[in-house]
Amino acid sequence: MFEGPLAVQIGDHGVQNNYFTVAFPDPVELGAQRLGHVVLAQWRQEASLRELAGPDPIPVRWRAATGADLADHVGRTGRTDGASAADLTSFARTFLRPERRRLVVLGEPGSGKSSFAVLLVIELLQRMRAGDPVPVLLPLGSWRPAEEHLSGWLEHQLLREYPYLDRGTVRELLTRNRILPVLDGLDELPAAEQPKALRALDTALAAGAPLILTCRTADYRTAVRHASVLRQAAVVEADPLTAEEAAEYLLGSAAPQQQERWRPLADALRDDPSCPAADVLRVPLMLWLCRTAYSRPDPDGLPGDLADRARYPDAAAVESHLLNSLVPSVYPVGPEPPPQPGRRASRKAPWAGRGTDPQRVSHWLGFLARHLQQRGTPDLAWWELGTAVRLGARTVVTGLVCALGVGLVVGPVDGTWAGLGYGGPEPGLRPRLVEGIVIGAADAVINAAPAAVAFALAHWIGFAFKGGAFEPSRFRLRLGRGARRPGARSGREILARAGLGIAGGLAGGLGIGLVQGVVRKLLSDDPYALRVGSVDAVVYGVMFAAAGGLVGAVMAWCEASESIETAPDPRELLARSRRTVLLQWLLFAPLFGAAVAVAGLPAVEVLNGNLWGVRLGWTVPDGLRFGLLTAFGAGLGTALSLTAWGQWTLFARLWLPLTGRLPRAPMEFLEDAHRRGVLRKAGAIYQFRHARLQEHFARPRVRQGRGNKLDGR
Repeated sequence: MFEGPLAVQIGDHGVQNNYFTVAFPDPVELGAQRLGHVVLAQWRQEASLRELAGPDPIPVRWRAATGADLADHVGRTGRTDGASAADLTSFARTFLRPERRRLVVLGEPGSGKSSFAVLLVIELLQRMRAGDPVPVLLPLGSWRPAEEHLSGWLEHQLLREYPYLDRGTVRELLTRNRILPVLDGLDELPAAEQPKALRALDTALAAGAPLILTCRTADYRTAVRHASVLRQAAVVEADPLTAEEAAEYLLGSAAPQQQERWRPLADALRDDPSCPAADVLRVPLMLWLCRTAYSRPDPDGLPGDLADRARYPDAAAVESHLLNSLVPSVYPVGPEPPPQPGRRASRKAPWAGRGTDPQRVSHWLGFLARHLQQRGTPDLAWWELGTAVRLGARTVVTGLVCALGVGLVVGPVDGTWAGLGYGGPEPGLRPRLVEGIVIGAADAVINAAPAAVAFALAHWIGFAFKGGAFEPSRFRLRLGRGARRPGARSGREILARAGLGIAGGLAGGLGIGLVQGVVRKLLSDDPYALRVGSVDAVVYGVMFAAAGGLVGAVMAWCEASESIETAPDPRELLARSRRTVLLQWLLFAPLFGAAVAVAGLPAVEVLNGNLWGVRLGWTVPDGLRFGLLTAFGAGLGTALSLTAWGQWTLFARLWLPLTGRLPRAPMEFLEDAHRRGVLRKAGAIYQFRHARLQEHFARPRVRQGRGNKLDGR
């Protein structure tokens, strides 16, 4: 880049020599400027989707909180004049002073903390100059301060959200304090992690490093009590709106030709500031819902109806009426905007929320709310969704699906084996195919029927022993001699798992032998078929019980329970659980198959090759084939019936969507509901954003007609 002549020299024969300096742009500065443009485009679009970018923002007032239970010494933070969402310019100007680079934004649920953070990020980016830090808004819920340093977490999040960045540039931006982290939702961390996060923020950020943090007031106060205030940070807290402010906003945000529709409600708020409608509309979320719900003229619903005490006698009635419009407001019908350059493609894309009927969304949210109500908890855990199905029905479905899986594993293998070993009188391919198909189908039925009983029984016993849903677990190898691993299974749990393996193996072996005998009797006139089946049942039962007990105990010994409180994210915990199940299958299914194959030889020897007049035999090829099929079949059934991931797959991914109670992509639906503000995240679980919201969706809903769109009656 040429920056102009440094000197001019006139040489011989009048030749003019010009000298220039060449300045190469700072790559870090270029990276910061480009990141600023990408982030600004991102949040301008998001503000438009949330309807925050209009000319009339809700006038939430933010006052300085100076109490010792919330803020640092005034000498360290300086005096903060507060702010209004309607005038962020002056607030941003104050924040950008050298001594004002840390801020904590507090408020009650629905007070507009996240919206304020979005608008403040946009304002700061619009005022950004060379050398200024780039404000980047990130949800804080996935950070685990005890496991990951703040810089490492920020680096990971930046690379994930803005994949065009390279790791070196991100590290330079962080090292030079060119990133202003805007961390949304300290309250979305598990309660035990929130004090650790405050201490880690103070430790990780260098003196004067910029930061903006949002949190619910009660959660922040509790975290401060167990840790400390965020040092050098000014603290602002949202004030409830007044009835006058709500009335002015509703009139001012209405188009001129629509103001008369809003005037009766505005007059009622001014005349009676203590009326139920005024109490509800002091909350910014409810005021926004009111404006959105009545934005289109409708003769069957007028804004002034909210002030009618006969129809809405208390605040709960007004609130419930407005909450009926939440889903249509946050799930607008229409196409999603195109992806933005420089940002990763969203993994939420498989669930197209904007193209979904709001009534279906309400139905799904209602199912989740009623599920939580029945469980008596606000915590929505993915591994507990299957418990929405009654235990009896869940046991039957588990057994049938496991039987189908076992049949699909055993049938083709045995059919192929029989076809290749065909030695009948008729030559050619056709008799081989017929032999293979018949044997494969018969063996599929013979093995599927007892598998259904065995795995249904195993699921029922396991659920009864646990007293609830199977929780996620992770696989760990014992390293070191006798070292006690954190979260390791107790001796009682190891014995219980061994007992479960013995019971399941015994039931499966007995069932397979007896069903084989019955099928032989039905397909032939062999008078000894039932006796042979009984002998097979005894031998298989002993082998399967021994192998099941051994493998069950070894699996439990090698496992450690997943700490739900420290899991970073519901999707991440689900991925860990899936990896655990697959790893266990790969490691222990061959062990189970080998144990079954080996156990056949001593069983035959102990019985001296004869039981009840039936001659016993066990060859190595038979043992290997039988062990291989047992390993894959038993491994599949165990994964589906006795693990958190298996139950999620069976019910949340298959059964509940098939019965219409959840969408086809439930995890994407939950993530999307979190992004839209319907759900909040607390570690590895979701919760409805407000308890009142859960209560609202838990009510039985009647399909809405044209004349009562808001009431839902």
